[in-house]
Amino acid sequence: MRSDRLARIDHHTFGLVLDTCFAGLLGVAARGIVLKQTGPGKIAESTAAPVGGVRASLFNYDIDGGDPKPEHVAFLARRVAPILKGKAARCWLQGSASHTGSDAHNLQLSKTRVDKVVAYLVGQGVDRNRLLPSYVGESMASMKVAEAEGDRAVSVLCAPLISPPVHPQPPSPPTPKTTTKFRIRELGGISGGIGPVAFDHLYFQIWDPQNQLTTFYQYSAGGAGKGLKGGPPLSVTLQGPWNDFVTTARLGTDEFGGAARFTTAGTMWWTMNIVNFMGLPRGIKTDPNPTEISTGFTVGLGAATSVGRMVRGPTYPFTGP
Repeated sequence: MRSDRLARIDHHTFGLVLDTCFAGLLGVAARGIVLKQTGPGKIAESTAAPVGGVRASLFNYDIDGGDPKPEHVAFLARRVAPILKGKAARCWLQGSASHTGSDAHNLQLSKTRVDKVVAYLVGQGVDRNRLLPSYVGESMASMKVAEAEGDRAVSVLCAPLISPPVHPQPPSPPTPKTTTKFRIRELGGISGGIGPVAFDHLYFQIWDPQNQLTTFYQYSAGGAGKGLKGGPPLSVTLQGPWNDFVTTARLGTDEFGGAARFTTAGTMWWTMNIVNFMGLPRGIKTDPNPTEISTGFTVGLGAATSVGRMVRGPTYPFTGP
């Protein structure tokens, strides 16, 4: 009698196991996703990287898989972690997914992929504050096929932060020296957009040729914009030429700090850049206002506008380039 009861219990338990497995398979089928291994991880490293930095795509993740592959991990350890553990640096990371599965599922999957790369780098001793992760799901995936190995990826752009030239601090001028005729140039920087959010980290130099003085400025901001589709939405701008502008009243080179708006659009040499100094003394503005400036060669493609602050740096004697 007891053995019959045990047999009935075992039969009942086996039925529950079958029901659970069948329900799980139905759930996978409903999503249209089956975890599938796709072979070794692949890396596509771009030559269009900032000096001392790296730009690459870590791709061919397993279908519906969130873990970086050994080849990805080796690349992060060899090429990315040393940059971030050195001097001041930042790393922008973007997780992405293919079309297979629902939008919501792929958005979460792309987040899982980039979060695991962040966790690995932090485990290697990288400061978490130096990592700027984002995820886009299938929104930037190829429209031709449902499964493209390049869509199952984490894109990486890692670079040391640009610092203004370092010079010995000279004595301050005995009296303020002012003018209405200035020149400005961009020393370099990084701009871009992550989803609907744009950011800029730029350096400018403003020169007063008449009094032979120059002041350096750092502009940092976030706003609204859009970067390059199909890769990390970032652009890197190199040092550009001098641009002439005037003000409606006399100013010193050290009076351009405060609130500012910066707008950029284009690629390579064909880039339009506009800066609006909104923190000038009351009643004074640039002419033209805002001021259009030419910058150096831009690596990347996109358009972004942001409102931030011009933070004044040191002022030095300067006779010109």
